[in-house]
Amino acid sequence: MRAITEADIPGFWETLGAVARESSFLRSAEAPPFAAVQDFVLGNIEAGNPQFVALADGQVVGWCDIVRSTATHERHCGELGMGVRSDWRGRGLGRSLLEATLAEADARGVLRVELSVHSDNPRAIALYIRNGFIEEGRKLRARIKGNAVLDVLLMVRLRPDEHWPSIGGA
Repeated sequence: MRAITEADIPGFWETLGAVARESSFLRSAEAPPFAAVQDFVLGNIEAGNPQFVALADGQVVGWCDIVRSTATHERHCGELGMGVRSDWRGRGLGRSLLEATLAEADARGVLRVELSVHSDNPRAIALYIRNGFIEEGRKLRARIKGNAVLDVLLMVRLRPDEHWPSIGGA
């Protein structure tokens, strides 16, 4: 596991597509076009957004990223995205990726990390809770997968009060 590099973009795109095609975890059933993914990764590298990949035999098998907001009053916020190829789940890669990405976000001053997760994904929800996320809200009937109607949980991890400018007295 390591920070993503430009050389990882093709493998990241392929893994993103594999996870998307499962149609269970992401908003789309396909990866965006390669050029859009390349722009995304290069933009994260340039902006210093935390983005890590897990590698097996030199191939990308998972990722986790936090994209920091550029809005004036939301620069303290970031949105988390992650995925692990199905044949590599259950081996602790997701936990390791999430922990590394959160540690880097903390080091870069991200105070609020947001994510959304399908309500039928208890393993991911449990992982997020173990890493300090709480449910902040719920989008009712926000996804239809096949014949299943699902809610989307909105989760957040907030840094402790002492890290915040007006709450912690800084």
